[in-house]
Amino acid sequence: MPKRTLLALIPAGLLLLIILVVAGVLLLSPLGVVRRYPWTMLTTEAATMENCTAAGCHEPAEQHTCVSCHDHHGTAQLTEVPFAGLLLLTGDVPSPSYIPINDILPVLEITRTVMPLLDFLDQQGVENFESVTFSSTDGGFVTVAHEELSPQAFLMPYADGVRFADENLHVSTWLKGIDRIVVVGREKPLRIDGQATSIGRLLLGPTRWTTVEQAQVMLKSAEDGVVRRAQTASRIEGAAVSELVANPAFRTLTVRDADGGEYTLTAEEAEGALLAVVYRRVTLVLPGQGRAQWVEDVVEIVSQP
Repeated sequence: MPKRTLLALIPAGLLLLIILVVAGVLLLSPLGVVRRYPWTMLTTEAATMENCTAAGCHEPAEQHTCVSCHDHHGTAQLTEVPFAGLLLLTGDVPSPSYIPINDILPVLEITRTVMPLLDFLDQQGVENFESVTFSSTDGGFVTVAHEELSPQAFLMPYADGVRFADENLHVSTWLKGIDRIVVVGREKPLRIDGQATSIGRLLLGPTRWTTVEQAQVMLKSAEDGVVRRAQTASRIEGAAVSELVANPAFRTLTVRDADGGEYTLTAEEAEGALLAVVYRRVTLVLPGQGRAQWVEDVVEIVSQP
C-alpha cells in the first residue's frame, strides 16, 4: 500500500475509533446523562470516582452506586440525620455507655439502612433480657417485652437521630428521636432490704437528678485583664435510696459491693443518695461526699431504723 494512502487512512481510523468509543458510551450508559449534564461535570465526577477507588474508599464494583451511597452511608436523602450524635444504652447491660449513632447504623455486609434491634443488642452483649424501653428527646416512652419483639423490630435513621419500628407492633410504639435505651434483664443481682431488683428496673423510675462536684472556675482575660467566673458541675440521674429502702427514716445504711466490701453510712452521710450507673458501674452516689466516698459495684443495701 502506498505510503500516502496509509497516512490518509490514519486520521480516518482515529475518527472511526472515536465514533466507536462515543457510541459505546452512549449505548452502555443512559443517554440522558450526556444530554442533561455538562461534560466538565461528568469528567470531574469520573476523576472523583477514580480517586476514591485509588484511596480505598470503595471497591470499583460498588463505586458510588445507589447501594454504596444510599444503603452504606445512610442515604443521600438523610443529610439531616445526626450520625455523629450519641444514644445512651443503659440498665442491665454488660457495658452501659453512650454509643455513636453511626455505630448503630454502620456500613453493613448485608446492604440495608436499618439495624435489627435484636442484632444490635446481641452486639452489645445483651442476650437474655426481659424488656427494652426506649425514650425520646420529646419525652416519649415505650416499653416492649422480649417475647413481643419480632425479627422485624428495627432501629433506623431518622431526622431526630434514631427511630424504632416493628410492623408487628402498633404504630404508636414506633418512637422517633430515641436518645436512650434501657434494658431490663431477667436476673436481679441487686438486693435492697431483702428485695431483689436490678439497676435496669430502677432506672425505669421514679428517678431523680442530683448535682454533684460543683466548683467555681475563673480565668483572667488576656485582652482586658478582667477575671471572669463561672460555676461547673455534673448532673447524675438515679433512683433515690430513701424511696427504695424499707426504712425511709433510717439511722444507718449498710452497703455491700461485688468484691465483698461492706460500708456503713449514717443518715447524714447518705442524705440524697442515689443508685445510678456511673462509668458503667452500679454506684451509690453520695451528693454530699466526694467521689472517693461513693460505693461502686453495689450488690446490696440494708437500712437500719
